[in-house]
Amino acid sequence: MTAAAPLFERVAIIGVGLIGGSVGKALRAHGLAGRVVGVGSGDDTAQALALGLIDEGAADPVAAVAGADLVIVATPVTTVPAIFEAIAPALAEHALITDCASTKGTVVQAAQRWLGAALSRYVAGHPIAGSEHSGPGAARADLFAGKRWLFSPGPQTQADAPERLMALVARMGARPALLDAGLHDAMFAEYSHAPHALVFALCLAVADGPHADQLADLAGAGFKDTPRIGASSPALWTDILIDNADETVASLQRFAVALAQMSDVLAAGDRAALQSMITRASAWRADVEK
Repeated sequence: MTAAAPLFERVAIIGVGLIGGSVGKALRAHGLAGRVVGVGSGDDTAQALALGLIDEGAADPVAAVAGADLVIVATPVTTVPAIFEAIAPALAEHALITDCASTKGTVVQAAQRWLGAALSRYVAGHPIAGSEHSGPGAARADLFAGKRWLFSPGPQTQADAPERLMALVARMGARPALLDAGLHDAMFAEYSHAPHALVFALCLAVADGPHADQLADLAGAGFKDTPRIGASSPALWTDILIDNADETVASLQRFAVALAQMSDVLAAGDRAALQSMITRASAWRADVEK
């Protein structure tokens, strides 16, 4: 990794688990921040410091943001409103603020309610990167390499704020882009939230079935790859699915229709109809990879 001139003198990261810890590690690895201050729950702060993800640990979010040029909130979506409320009075007048939440509706509303004058320096964000593993120990400096990092500025956002954040994450190896917050939640219900719900349901179905005990010995790569995300953090994904429930339910209902159609053609032994469905699905999936 090639060091670069710092873009921010002091960066505060609230939440130093997989995402926040990886942000800190990438910032330090690429020399993009003069100093990275972090705070997490439990022993996450001490662990992040010991692993070199941050330069300095803070006692709480308010202490972390003092004097920071950039504040990155990388905690579960349900905690973001309270964090915004707590840190708003302590933010420096020039500080940029962003988040890493997988849903945008709730955090944007919280920003509008709590950030006050700092709202013009807030840009909702979402790095499209992750892992079935969690915590500071799972953090990687290259987690964002080649991955999309989306930003959703509001009508009140300063014109240069998204540009500065996009320049930062690009130097971390990410591919930044802009996306409306409402459209973001509708799209990611389709791309991520409903698929996670489906995988959790699949794992439950197999776990409750008659052959669950033989899975480890007999299942091939097809099954093991398909439900990989079923090992994701239960607390994190409960928050995400509840927060974007309406859009996720709409996507699940479309899946239910497709599943019912496939069940019907299977029950009828309709080979031509089944092959047509699989061909259409396979062609669409191949196009996505192009």
